[in-house]
Amino acid sequence: MKVYLEVLGGPLDGQIYTFNKSIDMGRDPTCGISITTDNYISRRHARLLVIEPEAFLEDLNSTNGTFIEGEQLKGRIVLKNGQYFRVGKTDMQVTWK
Repeated sequence: MKVYLEVLGGPLDGQIYTFNKSIDMGRDPTCGISITTDNYISRRHARLLVIEPEAFLEDLNSTNGTFIEGEQLKGRIVLKNGQYFRVGKTDMQVTWK
């Protein structure tokens, strides 16, 4: 399963990440998706898990939270293909094939 993560708003607007395995997001440069330009993102903020045929989003106890449809995420959620979410001040959309 090929996963696409598009940044739709925030410091990296327009950036697209492509991956096929679980990946962490955060300000830490060792994260698979490192977003060092958003000071509202924790060092290890969230994880996108790829467990075919599904994808999941998990907040990693971030300071400012992870939001889906305006609601703060607690724990892990199954994502819908094309779902929007926000980490820090960065809006994203995840899709897969």
